[in-house]
Amino acid sequence: MNAQEKPSVQVIARSLPDKVLLRWAVDEPLAWKKSNEYGFLIEKSTISRNGEAVIPIERQQLVSAPLKPRPLAEWEVLAVSDQSAAVLAQALYGDSFITESPKNAMGKIYAVNDELEQRFTFALLAAEQNFEAAKLAGWAFEDTNVKPGEKYVYKIMVATPIETSLDIIEGSVFASPDLYEELPKPIGLAAVFADENVMLSWNFNLLQHVYTSYVIERSDDNNNFKQLNGVPIFNAQESNHSQEASLFYTDSIPNNTNFYYRIKGKTAFGETGPSTEPLLGKATKNLGFVPRIYKKEIPSENNAVLYWEFDKNGNDLIKGFEVRRANKEKGPFETVKTGLSVTERQTTVTDLKRINYYTVVALGKNGVESESYATMVQPIDSTPPAPPIGFHAIVDSTGIIKLSWTKNLEDDLGGYRIFQSNRPDMEFSELTNSTLRGETFVDTIPINNLNQKVHYKIVAEDLRYNRSGFSEILSVDKPDIVPPTSPLLNNYLVTKEGIQLSWNPSCSVDVSSHVVYRKMGNTPEMVWERLYESFTNNDSLYYDKTLKNPGLYNYTVIAKDSVGLESLPANPISIVWNGKILSGDDIKLQGAVNRELRFINLSWKVKSSDVIEFRLYRGVNSRQLKLYKTLAGNSKGFNDTDLEINTDYTYGLQLVLNGGLNSLIKEINLKY
Repeated sequence: MNAQEKPSVQVIARSLPDKVLLRWAVDEPLAWKKSNEYGFLIEKSTISRNGEAVIPIERQQLVSAPLKPRPLAEWEVLAVSDQSAAVLAQALYGDSFITESPKNAMGKIYAVNDELEQRFTFALLAAEQNFEAAKLAGWAFEDTNVKPGEKYVYKIMVATPIETSLDIIEGSVFASPDLYEELPKPIGLAAVFADENVMLSWNFNLLQHVYTSYVIERSDDNNNFKQLNGVPIFNAQESNHSQEASLFYTDSIPNNTNFYYRIKGKTAFGETGPSTEPLLGKATKNLGFVPRIYKKEIPSENNAVLYWEFDKNGNDLIKGFEVRRANKEKGPFETVKTGLSVTERQTTVTDLKRINYYTVVALGKNGVESESYATMVQPIDSTPPAPPIGFHAIVDSTGIIKLSWTKNLEDDLGGYRIFQSNRPDMEFSELTNSTLRGETFVDTIPINNLNQKVHYKIVAEDLRYNRSGFSEILSVDKPDIVPPTSPLLNNYLVTKEGIQLSWNPSCSVDVSSHVVYRKMGNTPEMVWERLYESFTNNDSLYYDKTLKNPGLYNYTVIAKDSVGLESLPANPISIVWNGKILSGDDIKLQGAVNRELRFINLSWKVKSSDVIEFRLYRGVNSRQLKLYKTLAGNSKGFNDTDLEINTDYTYGLQLVLNGGLNSLIKEINLKY
């Protein structure tokens, strides 16, 4: 315990259909000793009833006086019948727990501390094994006043006097009859039968929150089982949090007799859980003689000769030998050669792989095998692994690249080597200083240099350092955080149809497009309008024919790269457009003289839909044209009746367009 940590009450509960069992202990020796003097109080809070919160919470003291260890006389009956109860009584009331007499004053101080530590440890271990003894010690309680549908919080506190400075943190636990669960069977029981003994093992950690100890039972008929261990087996070592931690028990038995084994778990509340399914087996006498491979020869890449020793005194006990092979030292092994006689001490094996592990097995007449240690046979290997495949990369914005590839399947694969280059046609340099185990590699690259890509390839290497050919080159785009340079607007042309722009493209090599924007006027509330996107550097012209109204127009261009980064806008240019001015050719004006009805009919067609009004001018006998009539913009003609005989008339038609612009005057001469 750290100096800063306060001692506390640790409490657990077991919910049963008709009661709740409580167990607790103080977790520090001196505080434990004091708590036994002061006793414990139990507060029960009902927090929920039939799914609804109890407000206010119902609180109840379950003991009228602090729970303390019962007098020694009350322990006698239980201590005589149960060793755990006797140990617990000795820890509480015994005169001494010191196993060695101290030789000096300092030794006496250490001895006192050691004695308290021993009392504390043995008392807690003993209480774990006997719930009734824990109740006598004042460390357990049964609450029978419980109801289905109700949920409780139990609080265990030391009845510390007000005047003491000792502070022991209270403990609490949640319980309810609704939380009852049946006890599980122990997990992973296994048995290894040997010569006159069997070793049992089972998983302890997975159920350590349920069972504190175990009982082992044996039967010779699978009906009548007897307990083997007088004291339940428990784990006295600190948990290593491994799910595979096991407990072991060795039982001595006669050879060639069948026995059944099963185990049961015991809880800290005195409950015994269901047993495992019985395991059947029998011990058999060992041969007493073991083969030993002492030499191997490899005459070719596909054959090997194994030599072994075996005491000839064991020949009468065996039927012969067989050879087994595996890819790994610990197997699994398969039989590759059988029928070897009891006198043979060498044999040839074929069909060698890159790595081979062989054992020689003596086959006993009683069915027992005796196996040699495995020996490795590796033929001369000049065959490299296959080039790695499935090479790909993930890159982030900071320049960290995670490379991965498909694992090679060769049995003797040693690992991989990684190579890099800034150009695929240049020499690659190795990034790995040694053979890389695994199929991933992380590289960090600078992202602010001029190279847009980095290139990788890998080779596989076997245990003999034979290298494969290179994998296919993997080209990785560097993260692009630099926007392209700005383009430059270099010229424009104003026409009656609109405005034609040209620009010098961005000089960045990763430019994917240029985008033209337009804004009318110089007022802040006007926004830039996207007009056009060019996807080739050769296309650096844009003819804006979408203009409708005359006025001041601003244009700019930006460049975009392949990842969507945009350049700063080109310096805008401001252009005045006077509108779509109509020439004389855009106005078709016709006239017809009708002397019988005494009028001149004028009709016209124009190439514009933005006409606000028509202005009709007239001149008489070559006199200057004067405004004669103003007509609506949808007019198609006019009949002039204010005429004089034998007079030359000149008519002119002018269009007033949207925005206030005027067209040229279209003239026509008629004689009346």
